[in-house]
Amino acid sequence: MTYTEPLTLLFLLVVAGGLYGLRHSRRTISWWVAVCGFLGLAALTWSPAAALVARPLVGRYPNTMRPAGDAEAIVVLAGGVNYPTKERPYALVGRDTYRRVMHAAWLFHNWKPLPILAAGGPQSRGAEAASVIMRRMLEQQGVPTSQVWTEEESRSTYENALYSARLLRRQGVHRIALVVEADSMLRAEKCFRKQGLDLTPAPCLFRDTPEGAEGWIPGWQGIYRQEILLHEGIGLIWYWLRGRI
Repeated sequence: MTYTEPLTLLFLLVVAGGLYGLRHSRRTISWWVAVCGFLGLAALTWSPAAALVARPLVGRYPNTMRPAGDAEAIVVLAGGVNYPTKERPYALVGRDTYRRVMHAAWLFHNWKPLPILAAGGPQSRGAEAASVIMRRMLEQQGVPTSQVWTEEESRSTYENALYSARLLRRQGVHRIALVVEADSMLRAEKCFRKQGLDLTPAPCLFRDTPEGAEGWIPGWQGIYRQEILLHEGIGLIWYWLRGRI
C-alpha cells in the first residue's frame, strides 16, 4: 500500500459522508464536510499544493547543475531496479536510478573527475546489487572503471550512509558530493552527516510545478510527488526517533 492510498480513501469517505448528509438534511455542517473532502482531494492531486508542501525539504538547496562546495568523491544512491524476467532477460534501472546515475556521470565529465561511489545492495533475495548495475551504466557513460566504487550491501538510505562511510574512510575520503533528487536530499544528507562526512548536496532533479494549464489541473503528477513527500516526511521522523539523523 502506498502512502497516498489511505489518504485518498479518507477524503473520498469524507466527501461521501457530506453528500449523504445533504441528501437527508440540508444542514450547513454537511456542506462543510463535503467541501473539506473535496479540498483534501484537490490538495492531494494538485501540483502547486505539492510544491508548497515540499518547500521545507527543498528550499535550502540551490537549483544549480554544479555543486557549490568541494568534494573528494561523488556518491550516488540507488533507486529502483527492475530485475530480469522470463520475458525480459536483463535488468532495467528505475527512472530515479537512471536519473541519478546520469547526473553523477555528468558531474564527473563537467564538474570534477572524482571517484564515483554507487551505493545500493540487492533489492530482492539472491539478486545482483543495484550498485553493480549502476557501475555498468557509469562505465557506459565514459567513467573509467578505476574511478567507480561500489557499496553492495545497503537496503535503505540509512544503510547507504553507514556502509558508504566505512568504504570512504578506507579510501581516505571525508568530503563528498551527494547525488539524489532534491525532494529526497534532506534525509539522505542528514544520514551521511551523522556518519561524520562533510557533504555538498548535488541534487539531480528539482520537481517544479508543470508550466501552463497542466500545472493548475489536478492529476497524477501531484499524487506522485505527494507520495514521495509523505515517504520523506515519515522517514525523517522515523530516522530521528531511531537516532539515525
